[in-house]
Amino acid sequence: MNVSRSQLIALVAVLALVAGGIVAWRVTGDDPPEAATQEILTATIGRQTLTDELTVSGVLRREELQKVNSPFDGRVSQVGVEDGDQVSPGDVLLSLDGRPAVAANGSFSFYRRLDVGSDGPDVLQLERILQDGGYDPGTVDRLYTEATRAALREWQIDYGYGGATPEPVETIVVALRSSNGYTVGGRDTAAVKIGPSVPSRVGGSDVTTVGTGASLVPMQTPPITAIGVQDTELTIDEGATIDIVLTADPAPATDMQVSLGFAGTATGGDQTAIDDPNVDVDYRNDPLENTPVVWPAGAATLTLSLETFTDDVDEIDEEWTITITPEQPVGAGINYDVAPLNSLTVTITDTTPDVVPKLSVSLERGADEVVEGGNAVYTIKSDILIDHALEVSYSLAGSATEIDDYAEQDPSPVFTFPAGTTQTSLAIATIQDEGIEADESLTLTLTDTDDPDNDYTLDETSISATIVIDDDDQPEITLSGGGTVGEGGSIAIRVAASEPPSSDVSVDYSISGTASMGSDYEVLTGTVNLPAGKRSVDIIIDTIDDDVVFVPSDMIIATWPARVGTVFVDEGQTVQLGQELLTLTEPEFTIKLFANPTDRSELAVGQVVTVEIEAGNQTSEGFISQLDDVATISQSGGESYEGIIDVVDGLTAVDGANVSIDVVLDERIDALVVPRAAVSQDGSGDEVVRIVDPETLVVTPTPIVTGLQDGAFTEIVEGLTGGEVVIVDVTGGQ
Repeated sequence: MNVSRSQLIALVAVLALVAGGIVAWRVTGDDPPEAATQEILTATIGRQTLTDELTVSGVLRREELQKVNSPFDGRVSQVGVEDGDQVSPGDVLLSLDGRPAVAANGSFSFYRRLDVGSDGPDVLQLERILQDGGYDPGTVDRLYTEATRAALREWQIDYGYGGATPEPVETIVVALRSSNGYTVGGRDTAAVKIGPSVPSRVGGSDVTTVGTGASLVPMQTPPITAIGVQDTELTIDEGATIDIVLTADPAPATDMQVSLGFAGTATGGDQTAIDDPNVDVDYRNDPLENTPVVWPAGAATLTLSLETFTDDVDEIDEEWTITITPEQPVGAGINYDVAPLNSLTVTITDTTPDVVPKLSVSLERGADEVVEGGNAVYTIKSDILIDHALEVSYSLAGSATEIDDYAEQDPSPVFTFPAGTTQTSLAIATIQDEGIEADESLTLTLTDTDDPDNDYTLDETSISATIVIDDDDQPEITLSGGGTVGEGGSIAIRVAASEPPSSDVSVDYSISGTASMGSDYEVLTGTVNLPAGKRSVDIIIDTIDDDVVFVPSDMIIATWPARVGTVFVDEGQTVQLGQELLTLTEPEFTIKLFANPTDRSELAVGQVVTVEIEAGNQTSEGFISQLDDVATISQSGGESYEGIIDVVDGLTAVDGANVSIDVVLDERIDALVVPRAAVSQDGSGDEVVRIVDPETLVVTPTPIVTGLQDGAFTEIVEGLTGGEVVIVDVTGGQ
């Protein structure tokens, strides 16, 4: 349809809509005068949001959350809630055989016993609950580790749990076994005692709660004071006085005596030794090491001033270890425990200026011969105590040949002269062969170095030593260490050699005692390697805290807070596995939707909804969180599918109130739209719109592809770009 400008008599805007202004063009002809008037309705293409909605019915319900059943046969030792109580996270509902059942937020109920080595989503949930409660389980993942157990231990202590399976003190006995390569000395055994890790309740009585639904308040005897150290590492220059701070948790109620033990590479002495110029004393050990310290009542800390002494020896930094000892002197008064942080290592820094050492090589008595396959051991000496490790060069010569008679050496061989000593040993491994041959010699010669970081000189009178390869020497091995350790802790048994072996020695030992390997402590191999040149190596015993376990009833998982529906048991009642203890209901209303099969086919979890209470002016946005896949059949044979709606805002009503739910099935944000009346079909059945050129008034039919329909508007998917003027309707005329 073409309209000339001369025909346009008046242009009147009669309506405007979101999609663009809809305008009525009133057109009359110039002649003949009786020509009829036409009104052309147009609209400008624009954008808006379109939605496709479905309305279904619903109802507000307060649903039963879950049933709490007994996980084992036992006795209900405490009930802390009543019907209708509201329970929050951390509240104790009841106790079974003395184990509190604590409310905790989570995704699913615990279903098995958990201990170190357990792996799965339930472990991850437990670690998240512990971390949220302020108990550090280490890395929060699916694996139950000793860190998880440590966090659970603290949680159980706070809630008054006793040990899961109270045990007597157990023992581990380590004994050396004879083998090739060493001899066994007189001290061939060491023992370890494993004590409890979780405090026992007084008389085995159950803990109680205070008030309805309140958190558990442990009832325990006053704890024994634990004596420890504030710092575990300190450094001072020799000759300085150091203040160490001891801690008491809790502060003792009466005066008590505490014993200290000194050890380390530093040497202690009394006033007599200090006054003797021929005795090297690094610190005063009298009277503190021999006389208990008196700890005043009510004091949480105690500061001791300890003095060290200077000397003119160029030596390495030395360590002075100060340890709280568990022994109690006669008449000490109240006993005390040793705290986890109970040992302080003080590094005494040497202040004597460095001097260049002069090195020589010699042989110890009996070391001038070695049997093939043994180590040829040379003693390297320094005229002064060396305060840092030196890399010393050497060469090998003699009738023995490399590879055939002794181990292959580097092209420019060196060895490390360790710090803190005036002599060390260099072991050259000889090789066992099957040939018959004369004794062979192996001569080691010290050589100069050009490395300023390894500065030393050589004693030209003794820079070489020769060993005949025909004999060997074996170290004597003894044991030391042991003591008492709490379950879950670690303790060391030291394997010591009378002399550093020239090659690695495999030391065999046996294990006995009342403790069981694998359940009370980690598996030990029965063999430990003593490296060449080392005087000792430790056997680390890692105990297993089997006193702390997690059972499913320890934490009751739900979406808390929740209300107690019905409590079915009383205190003192005996229950069986699976017996119902109580029920929980949601504290808030649940919105249920109901849909017929046709509507259900268009619904999906996650769809956005608007919920309106029919009896009241309340609305809230939300989404579909659950949908049944199986229909509920009514007595009349009708099918209905149910679902759950989660809303943003709380709705206030009575249980059973009806709601209307508008479900957004589809949505187009900022869609290009046209009035539905502007869309028509051409002769081929394709959809078109008629575009009017505002300048020329030329009308052009344009093919389009439509999408979502929303009321009076249609989405344009293809064919238009926006801003076009389209004809909506033409009325009047001939």
